[in-house]
Amino acid sequence: MTATVGLAVGESVVRLPRFQTKRGERAIDLKQIVYLSAQSNYTIFHLITGEEVLTTLSLSSYASLLETRGFIRIHKSNLLNGHHLGKCRLVRSGELMLPNGKIIGVARRKRSSLKKIANENRTK
Repeated sequence: MTATVGLAVGESVVRLPRFQTKRGERAIDLKQIVYLSAQSNYTIFHLITGEEVLTTLSLSSYASLLETRGFIRIHKSNLLNGHHLGKCRLVRSGELMLPNGKIIGVARRKRSSLKKIANENRTK
């Protein structure tokens, strides 16, 4: 069984590969995803609802697909949904605080570009 990731042109729903749950294959609206995090060779989707969905593909597999859809690679282990960036804030330690209070890492080299993108989003 091979796992594939798909997103048709104009769709806002990503079809996740099969993973071991009772629900089987699943589709998630991109706006519901706050960020993705890497856990070894797996990826965890962190949703607005607080739900976490574990998938069997690496973060880089999703990054190549989702970066064209407004997601931003802020760290080797984190891919943030750009739609939620305006609700987040950078804390002094250089990390990003999400609206739910959770803090995720931002790579040093990505901090300045992330600040710039956040400022552009706030002025729109």
